[in-house]
Amino acid sequence: MGIIFIGSQIIGHDCLEKIIELGVKVDAVFTFTPDQHETWEKSVDIIAKENNIPLFFPESLTVEKVKSLNPELILVVGYRKLFPQEILEIPKFGIIGLHASILPHLRGQAPLNWAIINGDSEAGLTMFFMDRGIDSGDIIAQKRTKIPDSDNITNLKQRVNGLAVELISENIISVLNGTVKRIKQPIKATYGCQRIPDDGKIDWVNGSKYIFNLIRASEPSYSAFTFLNSKKLFILEAELIDNTIYYGTIGQVAMTLKDGSAIVITGDGALKIKKIKLENELPVNAKTYLNSSKIRLV
Repeated sequence: MGIIFIGSQIIGHDCLEKIIELGVKVDAVFTFTPDQHETWEKSVDIIAKENNIPLFFPESLTVEKVKSLNPELILVVGYRKLFPQEILEIPKFGIIGLHASILPHLRGQAPLNWAIINGDSEAGLTMFFMDRGIDSGDIIAQKRTKIPDSDNITNLKQRVNGLAVELISENIISVLNGTVKRIKQPIKATYGCQRIPDDGKIDWVNGSKYIFNLIRASEPSYSAFTFLNSKKLFILEAELIDNTIYYGTIGQVAMTLKDGSAIVITGDGALKIKKIKLENELPVNAKTYLNSSKIRLV
């Protein structure tokens, strides 16, 4: 049984590690270096080198190369591009992918970020057969996890990475045996679009819950931000508050609290801002800069 693993990011590292642990022979690994907006604590290439698996990079991922490797299965984790039909047809047992949503909800990009921003009550992971569409192939298995208000994108990703390892453990053998059941996806689907750094701009006219979700869905490359006296101010941590009413201007600092936080007026109430940072500076308590009701954030 010849298997090709195509993957990157921490989730790819953990899944490849689990596959090898299960005794599945991996004949080749294709991986990708972090782009300019990402940093990875663990990488796929380290696992490949430690286990003497032939390692290839993006420019080698061609129809001719895949044909020469003659895989019976390709497993894809943490890879964002679609495969041409010629590659899809090569492996006997198909190409299996993992996508960080409960398909067909949030096909496409940044599904976990969008799940938090949208206020979804749960997220998850889907193992599926890849086809020419965007995350539209037949489902093999799914796992779900709740999204409490205490979640941020970092700990949600960590949990979903754990679900990926579980899905691999529970389903890879039946995939390799060709006995796995295929479940057609419903026709109706939702899609997540690519996020760019400017998407983190806070509009204080929005409601407190939406702004709160935007902040906790943010990560270093796509941080939630506002402007303080024309300087870019990143909002790193916030907290929903009770129904106390604050009269003032939207974006105004209503008051500061003894715990170092600041209350900022929103379109439907107010939000407690806890941690902030100016560009190229270290994180500090909100009160460090948001220390006057004369301050307006825009």
